[in-house]
Amino acid sequence: MGSCCSSNKIVKETYDYPDGGVYVGDMENNAPHGRGTIKWDNGSLFEGDFIDGRKNGRGLFRWNDGQYYDGNFKDEKFDGYGEYFWTDGKIYKGNWIDGEMSGQGEMIYPDGRVYKGSFKADKKDGDGEMTWPNGNKYIGPWKKGKQHGKGVMIDKKGNQTEGIWNKGKKQ
Repeated sequence: MGSCCSSNKIVKETYDYPDGGVYVGDMENNAPHGRGTIKWDNGSLFEGDFIDGRKNGRGLFRWNDGQYYDGNFKDEKFDGYGEYFWTDGKIYKGNWIDGEMSGQGEMIYPDGRVYKGSFKADKKDGDGEMTWPNGNKYIGPWKKGKQHGKGVMIDKKGNQTEGIWNKGKKQ
């Protein structure tokens, strides 16, 4: 015969975080583990997956100012695919590493610009393509958020101009 009870059984409970957040959800070994929600007095909230008290897995974080992130977490940080929506209308959809936009992604700006390409440390970095609302397009390398290297500008009529860019300025 086995034991009827286990001390690490998953149950729905509440847990108070030191920063004032109150967790309601699955618990194991007296820590958030499984699916749950944290709410803060300022109106911010997180709902998603937890492992040993930390955000890990899929989740949605909404700040009290209206910004939100919907995607993957690893050890409390954005990691893997996720989508971030700013209050000014800017949207990033793509890869995150250790809490930063890194890898392939797409940034949609409120003024209609769209960048598709590589990111590193929250900036456009590597090969990418920026399209402006008027139809103009730049295809080429980026470094620390600016065009940098040999690229091509294509106007809305399809005319191409190759050149070298240095820190965002055509040489």
